[in-house]
Amino acid sequence: MKYHKTLIFLTVFVWIIFSNETFYAQKRTVPPPRIGVAKSPKQTQLSPELQRRVETFQLVWQTIKNNYFDQTFSGLNWETIRKEYEPRVLKTKTDSQLHDILEEMINRLNRSHFAIITPEVYEAIEKTKADLRARVKAKETADADEEMPDEGEPEADDLVLDELGYRTFGIGVDLRLINNQFVITSIEKNSSAEYNNLKIGYVIQKVNDVSLDELLLKVDIYFANVKNIKRNLPDEIVNSVLNGEKDSEVSLTVLDETDKPKEVKLRRERLRGEQIVIRKNYPEQQLIYETETLNNEVGYIKFNLFALPIIEKFCNSLTELKDKKAIVIDLRGNSGGILATMIALSGMLTDKSIDLGTSIYNIGSENMIGASKAKNFKGRLVFLVDNHTVSAAEIFAAALQENNRALVVGEKTAGEALPSITIELPTGAVLLYPIANFKTRNGNFLEGKGVQPNFVVALDRKSLLAGKDNQLETALKLIREDKDFPKINALPMNIGSYGLPAPPPPPPSASKAIPKKVLAEVTVNAPPPPIKVEEKFIKDAKSLQVVAEFIAAIGGESALDKVNSYSLSGIVEIGVKGSKESWDFNSLRQKPDKYAEILNSPSGGEIREIYNGNKYFVQADYGINRELPTIADTANIEILSPLNNLVKKSYFKSLEHQGIFDRKGRKTHIVSAKTAEGANVAMAFDVETKTLVSYIGSYYGISFGDYRKVGDLMLPFSIERENVMTITLDDIKLNPVIEGGKFTKKENCFDRPN
Repeated sequence: MKYHKTLIFLTVFVWIIFSNETFYAQKRTVPPPRIGVAKSPKQTQLSPELQRRVETFQLVWQTIKNNYFDQTFSGLNWETIRKEYEPRVLKTKTDSQLHDILEEMINRLNRSHFAIITPEVYEAIEKTKADLRARVKAKETADADEEMPDEGEPEADDLVLDELGYRTFGIGVDLRLINNQFVITSIEKNSSAEYNNLKIGYVIQKVNDVSLDELLLKVDIYFANVKNIKRNLPDEIVNSVLNGEKDSEVSLTVLDETDKPKEVKLRRERLRGEQIVIRKNYPEQQLIYETETLNNEVGYIKFNLFALPIIEKFCNSLTELKDKKAIVIDLRGNSGGILATMIALSGMLTDKSIDLGTSIYNIGSENMIGASKAKNFKGRLVFLVDNHTVSAAEIFAAALQENNRALVVGEKTAGEALPSITIELPTGAVLLYPIANFKTRNGNFLEGKGVQPNFVVALDRKSLLAGKDNQLETALKLIREDKDFPKINALPMNIGSYGLPAPPPPPPSASKAIPKKVLAEVTVNAPPPPIKVEEKFIKDAKSLQVVAEFIAAIGGESALDKVNSYSLSGIVEIGVKGSKESWDFNSLRQKPDKYAEILNSPSGGEIREIYNGNKYFVQADYGINRELPTIADTANIEILSPLNNLVKKSYFKSLEHQGIFDRKGRKTHIVSAKTAEGANVAMAFDVETKTLVSYIGSYYGISFGDYRKVGDLMLPFSIERENVMTITLDDIKLNPVIEGGKFTKKENCFDRPN
């Protein structure tokens, strides 16, 4: 069976999407397997609460030891770190104290993308959702008692929208530190700030009578050694102080254009954008996206994070701006997100495949390629960046800059560009940690350095007050003069359609004559082929009995023969580097030659692996789209094929019973086999239930469990592949009618040319 060449693609693609297309490359804003860790001998003497905290500490320490990309641990002795912090953990009285200790420990590594996201973050979100649900219920009750709602009350639709997601409420401003002042650099349209006549360039001096000048002074005195604390302060002020509960008020003291203080009280209102989930068990975030025309020749796109919904929006923007000479892409304040989004966007900005850089893990590396999409913009590109441009946004800017596809204007970016993942901890907190370093195509590491703009332009308050954006003005000047744009660097390699190198050519046919090898002046003939030894194939009586009992246990050969189609649905969990990602799972089979596996999640979109009799291809909403050689009969690669092939008398050349052994606490028959294609296989059959529980080939392993009655058959509802892909089915349908469209290509926006 050629499993190793086929269905492992789904596992690989989930890895690609959530690791180097991945996992997250996003700044810290705020789950999920337990990995094996050695238990402290003292644990048996601990209270349950303290034991849980000790286990949490061990899990964090061990996860970083096993999976952190920098095995030098920034020059620290990681074993010594454990010995230093473990006694402190044993003295903790609360989970909060433990989380503070863990945060302190991981901060010693002095890298970005390390954080302990405490349960309080999620509790606050859930409380807000509960309050909104109560508001909706109260509104529904009021509507039942009154024919018309009061004029001042919010519309029911608004409340329903709030109930569907955690909404952010605030006054609608962005801040930057300019000359040690918190300067307003943008104001949202129709926001509370706009209604109250705040202007870009105003300085916020006080919030609810708390002086921000004094805050900066204390930061300089007490937190001078905390990395990037001042750079992150404006975001913290906006998110934690200016934003708040719906309809609550905040009082500000601002300096106007004449530097005179002005008192203003603003009501917090719902901010624009939509709430999205970047990943399961990750706090919801507000997605803001805008497109506009700056003039007849230049379009403008701005978004604040990288996530699945951005791809469709960006593609639609390119359609809208297709006739423009140039596009300005504003990444100022962009907090990063999923790297797979960046790869998809890159493919829409080039008509040649380009090298986007490499993620370097503690073992191995993965190169990212921006494969050109059918829809791609060929005009001039300018990226705007600042020191709030973080992670995936930095990688995006660096990739297009180093491929000579775009000019970068603004200020040096944050220098926080590490692919990262999360795992859930026993205390309910979540550990965010980096699993890779990132190197650009030119060999530059962005972590700690950032992206250096082609044209360094700083914002200044005087220009902002005059209604001028110096960085945007510079971009427009570069486009107008059109003399500084370099020629794009094409990638000098054969690229597959989803951005990985195309498969190697097949080896030369064995039937071709082996050429003579010439060494200096001596001609050496190739050695004669080895003498072929006739293999003996055996099917012993015991193994035949075990197989026969298995066939009878699942319902018999005739029951299997009656199945012409099936649909399996459930959940799949894919483990990667100590973390797990959950997807909806659907498998479809239509005899004789159609088969599909489809994975779907709100944050990851859809991944489809399809065999339709004529073609074999893989697609993903993040832009993967590749046709592959059809290399196997679908009867040999569909997920239940190990069961079906045991019924075929000609499928195995040999079957040999190796004995009865323990497997996960149960007695199993072990049978070794060789297929008609020459592949070696080891199978395990449960002695008591007679069912097949394990099938291991040369390159592929699959386990079955939880057999249940479905029609006339007993079929597995638990399936595990390669110890990384665990499928839990909740429904199996036999002989359903399957729409033909399930086995055809899905067309995305970027698959359609301009």
